[in-house]
Amino acid sequence: MVHKTTHITTRRRRCGALLALGILTAMATACGPGEDGDDSQSAPHDIVVNLGGEVAVLDDLNATPRVVGPRPAGAENADAYRLASPRQLASGQVIGIRDGGVVAIEPRKPGKAVLLGQAGAWFPAADGKRLWAVTEEPTDTACNGLDLPQSVSTRYTVTLYETSGRPSRTTLEAACGLRPVADTSQGLLALRTTGDTGGGGTGVRAVTDIVLLNTRADTATETVATNASVVAAAGNHVIWRDDTCDTGNCTHVYNIEKRKNASAPSCTHGDTVGMGTLDPSGYWYASALRTNHLAILDLNENTCQEQELDTLPTAGSSDLDQTFGTAWSGSNLLLLDQRSGALTSVNAPHNTTDKRAEPLPVVNQAQIWSASTD
Repeated sequence: MVHKTTHITTRRRRCGALLALGILTAMATACGPGEDGDDSQSAPHDIVVNLGGEVAVLDDLNATPRVVGPRPAGAENADAYRLASPRQLASGQVIGIRDGGVVAIEPRKPGKAVLLGQAGAWFPAADGKRLWAVTEEPTDTACNGLDLPQSVSTRYTVTLYETSGRPSRTTLEAACGLRPVADTSQGLLALRTTGDTGGGGTGVRAVTDIVLLNTRADTATETVATNASVVAAAGNHVIWRDDTCDTGNCTHVYNIEKRKNASAPSCTHGDTVGMGTLDPSGYWYASALRTNHLAILDLNENTCQEQELDTLPTAGSSDLDQTFGTAWSGSNLLLLDQRSGALTSVNAPHNTTDKRAEPLPVVNQAQIWSASTD
């Protein structure tokens, strides 16, 4: 790690000198994309991890963990810090679900969670600085008398919050059968239940379309895909899977601005499977393949980069987070193996990996909460 940091510092000094001399051509070459002009070569630092009951910060990938959230007394066999769906907003705060509420946490002060409101789920607002909290009301009180598919068991309400904890001024009640799942530059994205499938011993599963909603969240204005499920959404891209597909490339990409669907970029070592992770800019999508390979899809260039990782499942349709705690740090993907404690940073633009020399002492399905590259 030391040699990388030295390289970056030297690059910045050289760029500053060229700027002072006004040598524009040389400066463009030295500081252009892929160099110090973006964060593609900056190593993640200030990495915040929940080791499974205590929260620690790593100054860099190989640093000794510095505990900032010790294990509470009496919680030796539990994880009092655990969050469902943890993710870092542009503000730097970590958002997640805990004990039936959505909370905002300053990473270095994990014991001081700000409860924003009750929620069963959440997703970032399109601006990356706020969030939508999702709550539910049973259909027998909220949708009484309506003819709905059997799999519609609740009605959803979404509330827009700032991370400060101030009361929200925006609450929208979605129409029965609509479940908001993401925010985009063109409005809220929802799953619309159109029917049921299965039954008997396998249970009833909803058949859903992906739709954009109007500003009141009570009407669909556009259908993105039919018989489909949302995997992730950020920036101008929505990753979705065809629910009728069980072989080949079942993953698709919808461009919000262009209003256009396309198949996900193809990869040499198989097709993407399960649920992956999309970086906050909507540029990079990481997923497991049907082999022990990690794929990182460049959605703007329509290309696939691959890395072989021993800890990935060798077959099937496992979600990436079934094996790893994951987090994006700029264009670097951090992967924390929840079983072994191995920590790996994958640089998406350069398709390179940097592995921590010693595993972290993890228990209880460890998580990565946040990291920085600036």
